[in-house]
Amino acid sequence: MMLRSSIHPHDLPLFSEDLDLLSQVLDKVCDERGLARTTPEAERIGAVIIQLYRQGVKDGSKLADLAKTYL
Repeated sequence: MMLRSSIHPHDLPLFSEDLDLLSQVLDKVCDERGLARTTPEAERIGAVIIQLYRQGVKDGSKLADLAKTYL
């Protein structure tokens, strides 16, 4: 009997390379919008970027473009 894994992509850890990319994308989006990273809007953008990344969007430009359309 084979066990099915219940591990979902959103449950996997983010490594330093992942965090570096996500941070760069957040910086880019915040710079383009004239936002400080400490604002609530920047936090929401960061959450969207992480969610998109965990759903499989790994390209920085695509992450930035999609994050801008969500907000």
